[in-house]
Amino acid sequence: MTRDPLRMYLVLRRGAIAGLARAGELAGAAAVDCVRAFAADPAFADAVAAWRPRPGKVCLRARTAGQWRQVLDEPHALAGDAEGEGAVALPPRPRSQRGPLLERLQAMSTALEPPPAAADPADDRDAVTYLLNPGAPMSSGKSIAQIAHAAVMAGDDGALGAWVAASCPARVLAPGPAGFAVGVRAGLRVACVQDAGLTEVAPGTMTVVALGPSPARDLPAGLVASG
Repeated sequence: MTRDPLRMYLVLRRGAIAGLARAGELAGAAAVDCVRAFAADPAFADAVAAWRPRPGKVCLRARTAGQWRQVLDEPHALAGDAEGEGAVALPPRPRSQRGPLLERLQAMSTALEPPPAAADPADDRDAVTYLLNPGAPMSSGKSIAQIAHAAVMAGDDGALGAWVAASCPARVLAPGPAGFAVGVRAGLRVACVQDAGLTEVAPGTMTVVALGPSPARDLPAGLVASG
């Protein structure tokens, strides 16, 4: 493994997003947009291509409004609202070249509201469903980065062009072991993230499973809330 790995940096503004589900949805959408936008940009295309085989991501938080504005001054992809709930993805760069701004930002460690265990049956969006593995507890920042991994993998599926064009709508669930097992076996599965094991979890740990776009009512039994 290289000592100076390429990383995509995901940045959230402190206090702007209360729940992990929303943070994961936005970070995933920003990551997908970042890959597409900067792969076609001559200034960043080589870095994106070199990053692709080992697409590491780091989730940071901007602690102040000033830091957040500086992040927005960088080349970036934004999902959501820059003045409210928003997440930024910065194009991949070597860790040694992340620059003074990113060096000052702290790792995203703020405790966020946990995702629901099952989807709201009234959610009729054609949304990808990200399932967090209950057997692999992770910090908020790690969870967001892993969801973004799944989003990029799903976005690479040529059959999901309409989902990408719709800005990657998603729901994040934290099911129990039985529900997660159902998701792993589901025919809707479009991505399965197995972590490299550099932080928090053991190498090869399955962290997130993504199920293809569907209304909540079409998810497998056990992943939809009753009533």
